[in-house]
Amino acid sequence: MRIPWSSPALGAEEAEAVLDTVRSGWLTMGPRTRAFEAGIARLLGVEHAVAVSSGTAALDVALAALGIGPGDEVIVPAFTYVATVNAVTYQGATPVMVDVEPVTLNLDPAAVRAHLSPRTRAIVAIDYGGCPADYDALVPLAHDAGVLLLQDAAHSLGGTHRGRPAGAFGVGATLSFHVSKLITAVEGGMVVTNDAGMAERARTLRNQGEPPGAKYSFTMVGHNYRLSDLHAAIGLVQLGKLPELLARRRAVAEWYRHAFAAHPAVTLLPEPPGVEHAHFLFSILLPDRHGRDRAAAALADAGVETRICWPLPVSRQPAYLARDVPRIPCPVAESIASRVLSLPIHAALTREDVRHVAATLLAAVG
Repeated sequence: MRIPWSSPALGAEEAEAVLDTVRSGWLTMGPRTRAFEAGIARLLGVEHAVAVSSGTAALDVALAALGIGPGDEVIVPAFTYVATVNAVTYQGATPVMVDVEPVTLNLDPAAVRAHLSPRTRAIVAIDYGGCPADYDALVPLAHDAGVLLLQDAAHSLGGTHRGRPAGAFGVGATLSFHVSKLITAVEGGMVVTNDAGMAERARTLRNQGEPPGAKYSFTMVGHNYRLSDLHAAIGLVQLGKLPELLARRRAVAEWYRHAFAAHPAVTLLPEPPGVEHAHFLFSILLPDRHGRDRAAAALADAGVETRICWPLPVSRQPAYLARDVPRIPCPVAESIASRVLSLPIHAALTREDVRHVAATLLAAVG
């Protein structure tokens, strides 16, 4: 592909940071991991940040640290990456997959309210594509219902809602540093929270159930979810580049918006008032599945890589069709999944690249 869907902004600084880590003799979780945690905590204005090996591990650890378990229900959006729902299932809890808003593609507070039950213990809200969810509604809703709100901010690091950083809502949040994300550690994730007890349990769970400072004393059944200093060294360099990387993505998003503004076949996802979008994805909606698939094929023929994020609501994934979970109609999620297309967006894109993508797509949709 001439224009990849994602391209990490890695260079000489990251290579030098890895080499310095190798030379230091400390490669496993250590001082660089602690520095990366501290940097993320400062950025988000939270008390605690616990680095783990992936965004999925962060979700698993966060839910386990909150005590989610068998008999509990956790409300999640039907339109999300499967990791969100898998993490609930890992706890032995029941994922309740409800519909999303048609404008932001985020969890619909009205759908959440309609499906609260005496068994509901938590709500997990993702920030689709980098657009923070409606926390004006979700935070008081969770509070009034007496349930926990966990923010999956894997897409939205660097974004804000009413001036507050994405990742600073609810009892805690999870982050991802996968190679496709806004900043990367190649792999990695983090649990962030102001709850000292949640943070302590998360640190224990990531390290086989061994609390910090209690070598070979295992107080919980945990996992090997540690983040190495090699990964953290890359993440630290990337964290310093975050403002520049966000600015570049915002510029690319504006170029796309200008290119598609007058075309009736292309529906753009607006940035709600009070929200600063992180632009992990640039997703558009096309009139129907046939038009979307035709556009994706034309772009591939023209050397442009795209993604369909995501082609099925998670409730319709084979793994969850085979499980005993609530079957809730989600017409918005169904419609979006049939029409959504995510275009390339990353710091290496040029204006000419965007013109090529836009011209190819518009020719395909007529």
